[in-house]
Amino acid sequence: MREDRKPLVICIALTLGTLLLYAPVLFFDFINWDDPNYVIGNFHLHDGLGWRGLAWSFQTAYGSHWIPLLWLSYMLDYQFYALNPAGYHASNVLLHLANAVLLFLILRRMTGALWRSAMVAALFAWHPMHVESVAWIAERKDVLSTFFCLLTIWAFLNYAGKGGVGRYVLVLLLFACGLMAKPMLVTLPFVLLLLDWWPLRRFPSETRAGTMNPGNRSCPAKTWRQLILEKVPLLLLAAGGSLVTAVLQMRGGAIPSLAEVPLQSRLLNAVVSYWRYIEKIIWPVDLSVIYPLRPAWPWRDIVTAMILLAAISAGAVCFRKRRPYWTLGWLWYLGTLVPVIGLVQVGAQAMADRYAYIPSIGLFIMICWGAFDGVQIGVRRLDHQILQSLDQWVPGTLCLATLLLCGWATSHQLMYWRDSGTLFSRALALYPDNRTALTSYGLFLYEHGSLPEAILELRRDVQLFPQDPLGHAFLGDALYSKGERDAAAAEFRIALQLKPDLTVVRYNLGSIFLDKNLPGEAAAQCAIALQYAPDNAGIHCLLGKALSMQGRLDEAREQFSEALRLIPQFLDARYQLALTLALQHKTTEAVAQYRMALSLQSDMPEALNNLAWILATDPHAAIRNGAEAVQLARRACTLTRNTVPLMMATLAAAYAETGHFDEAIACAQQAHDLAVAQGRSQAAVKNAELLELFRSHHAYHQ
Repeated sequence: MREDRKPLVICIALTLGTLLLYAPVLFFDFINWDDPNYVIGNFHLHDGLGWRGLAWSFQTAYGSHWIPLLWLSYMLDYQFYALNPAGYHASNVLLHLANAVLLFLILRRMTGALWRSAMVAALFAWHPMHVESVAWIAERKDVLSTFFCLLTIWAFLNYAGKGGVGRYVLVLLLFACGLMAKPMLVTLPFVLLLLDWWPLRRFPSETRAGTMNPGNRSCPAKTWRQLILEKVPLLLLAAGGSLVTAVLQMRGGAIPSLAEVPLQSRLLNAVVSYWRYIEKIIWPVDLSVIYPLRPAWPWRDIVTAMILLAAISAGAVCFRKRRPYWTLGWLWYLGTLVPVIGLVQVGAQAMADRYAYIPSIGLFIMICWGAFDGVQIGVRRLDHQILQSLDQWVPGTLCLATLLLCGWATSHQLMYWRDSGTLFSRALALYPDNRTALTSYGLFLYEHGSLPEAILELRRDVQLFPQDPLGHAFLGDALYSKGERDAAAAEFRIALQLKPDLTVVRYNLGSIFLDKNLPGEAAAQCAIALQYAPDNAGIHCLLGKALSMQGRLDEAREQFSEALRLIPQFLDARYQLALTLALQHKTTEAVAQYRMALSLQSDMPEALNNLAWILATDPHAAIRNGAEAVQLARRACTLTRNTVPLMMATLAAAYAETGHFDEAIACAQQAHDLAVAQGRSQAAVKNAELLELFRSHHAYHQ
């Protein structure tokens, strides 16, 4: 094969292998951890990639993050796929594929080592520890931020070789984009400095400043001052990203205090986790969506991790001249893990597979370059001529076997991600007292109609972890679905005592109050919730319902309007606004709102019926439209299978408006009989009155 075609063949192999390996994700569901907040329940995505969505993405701290490019990527997906998970999974896979190809091209460009670069890229693409970052829709952050990270490195190579303000500005822009996808990239300026040392060899100690260095002839060496100064703008961007993230995470309550997780525990967990990541990368077994944070590690694990990490670090120092890839890879791994190693603890996990997505590149460089050198040295030291010939095929055989094992392990690990049930039951099998897994598995059972099993799992969760607010919240949801409103309200109150800013729980508690005809209490819960989430359209809508039940129609209308300002496609708010306008006798505006509601959902029986009633019975002839009212009312009755007396009465009134009194009488009679059969005495009386009116050949006008 011609040498110039080998890179193309490798890129094609990476593409086909990755697509084949990850093809099953197209049939996977959303996961009930973070996916609901990021995608399913995020109504802002419905705006699409317009100015409104763009403005929201850059102005919001939704989810206690400032990651506008992530939201924009979801908006793009929503435009094409709505809430079909296959499309979101496909986008993740394509980004992961692009990252693997970019990594190969970057390593080959920097080092000239074709097959070692290909092996690093293949391990990156097909390693089972990266399944979490690819198969989890909410972890689009990893694959998207890494895409911009690698583009930043590529742009930096252009700048390092040719200079120029434009090329440097492109580096800054791409780095900023990466931070706007996931702020874990804050250590990238230090990675670029490492690359200056090897393989670019731009350090002044490598060769005389201003001359072309022998290690990478495309990049002239620089003085220390130049190398540091060109990183300062990048460091400022990183510092800004770190500050914004820390502030938002603290406001969101995601960072536990030192009293909750002491500094000593964080340091020891960081040491052990550094080694555990290496173990998982070398021998990827017992991978879990969450590794619970332990209050204390056995001293045997701590000492072992310290000794092994120190030994590898010593090797990195000793080999820095003869084997610079070892030093580069090790410092890459250590440095890029710093933001997520737990010194600033976020969440309840000790470590996470997704955190190794970028750091693993450093280890793969150490492994591939080291294995290549080791095989070369070992085979060439053999005296026998036949054994020396092994040098031609031993490395390829070992690489192929390794990649086949990786592919098998990845396909096996991938199957755990097909839905929340398999994912969290696997996590519970590995860690039985895993709080997050217990909660999420119970939620999965609840969402799939297994209420008794869900309540059992969630009760176990709150018994093991009585201070877990989400456990109480989800148990409340399950009890509410079972019809046990008082028990559900009690669980919601416990959850709010533990975490007062759970706005969804306040919404659910307010809904229970509305069900019990207590609009004042519902409004109070909504008012508190809006203090924490003033831009929550659902809470504005619920508050509007509570105010409407109290007869405060002007205030209710304001709340519905605010909900629609936040989310113009909010169907319930649109319908409730139409109801309120009709109650205020603002008929023309009500008709417009009903039409807009039906444009969002054309088969909504209540909206069809109410609009038909106005068009059939309004006292103003200019508003009435009997023919359209008949069409709307027929559709409403068909959708409800002619079983709702109110809708049959509307159809009768519509027929009367068009002068079809025989049909009007038949429908009114049917409405009367249904009301009697269902025990609705007032409706029966009203329909009897309509029946007499239609028999006298008069239409009904309000």
